[in-house]
Amino acid sequence: MLGKSGITTIISILIPVLLILLIVNFINEIILTVFQGSSLILPVFLCPIGFILAIFSYKVDKNNGAKIGVVLNVLVFLVPFILLIRGTI
Repeated sequence: MLGKSGITTIISILIPVLLILLIVNFINEIILTVFQGSSLILPVFLCPIGFILAIFSYKVDKNNGAKIGVVLNVLVFLVPFILLIRGTI
């Protein structure tokens, strides 16, 4: 069974992975949805939550999944800002 740290690790990795899928869908227009703009707004709100969960998991268990969660959340948090800067240049 997964402990509390294992669940937080999975959630901290799952948040940026799902957001990456939304962003890729937004850029490539694979599936047309009514939530197109939300794919650039959601990382700003959800990635800090995933980051906090990953830090908590790392402090409790010191596992590699938590390190991956921290890195993914930071990278996905920066993607909307990079896209906005790229769009204005």
